[in-house]
Amino acid sequence: ISKYLEVPIEVMKAQYEKCPPGVKLLVKSMVDDVRLARKQLKASKMETEKSPCPQGLVHRLFTELHLVTRHIGQAVPNQPGDFKVSWSSLKLYTTRFFGQSPQRMRSLMDLLSKLKMAELTIAKNDEGEEELRDVVIFNVQAFEDFAEFFQYHLFKGAKAEAIFVDPLALKVATAMAGLTEGLPVDHKGATHIEWSTVLSESKSRYKLDIKNTHLDVLERKGLFVTRKSYDDGRLELILDRTEFVKMVCYWGILFEIDQWNEKGFVDLTPPVEEASSDGVACGQCAGIISSEHKFCPHCGFKLAA
Repeated sequence: ISKYLEVPIEVMKAQYEKCPPGVKLLVKSMVDDVRLARKQLKASKMETEKSPCPQGLVHRLFTELHLVTRHIGQAVPNQPGDFKVSWSSLKLYTTRFFGQSPQRMRSLMDLLSKLKMAELTIAKNDEGEEELRDVVIFNVQAFEDFAEFFQYHLFKGAKAEAIFVDPLALKVATAMAGLTEGLPVDHKGATHIEWSTVLSESKSRYKLDIKNTHLDVLERKGLFVTRKSYDDGRLELILDRTEFVKMVCYWGILFEIDQWNEKGFVDLTPPVEEASSDGVACGQCAGIISSEHKFCPHCGFKLAA
């Protein structure tokens, strides 16, 4: 049996300040040693990681990409924020300066192309084989922003829900971002939308039956929606659409990275909706189900008998 006592940090600081200089120096050296050991352990773990794109390398990969692209790439005329870079130069710089794996970087190009965040130019070499020649990176700033977002949550200490993708949360956030497109923004930067509009449009446009529980899922992930009711019975949702659009982009990237690690390669085949003879969708996640299912095979939701 273990017992522990939680001591406020202010108390520990007060005790530390009262210590003699020699003790302070000893404590500092021990803290520095522990910090160094943690860095070495983390580096060793990343080096022996067998995943195509380990979690600890995600922010590094995108940071290296946007740094090299800005340094050696050429701005695309009439397309602010877009850069064109030679693949051979990109591969050379990321390998020599950052020790990045050429195979991992090449797979990343396919992943970005699938997400329509980059455009690849494929041409035949002298041997008649197809090879990647040039890459156009769209909105390079978004790559820097994503790297900053990921590293912030990765090193927070506790498990950060924001960088672990929930397919249902991604689907609901995508629907909310789409439904609020073009709507006016108030002086606080918030977008308002009628709850009745969300219910009807989400079914017709996204095949998703949005419920209050879905909004709770988003809040657990850090995306907040304020509900405002009126005397006439209307219910309005208020949200920061810019934040929703940004998170949809980030979760889309992370979802594809998860698929990359799971399959061992970047699958460029577009997803195919499962067909169902019943044409019935789960009321929780809108996944296709059949009459034989007692639980949704996609989200585990218990279905009505």
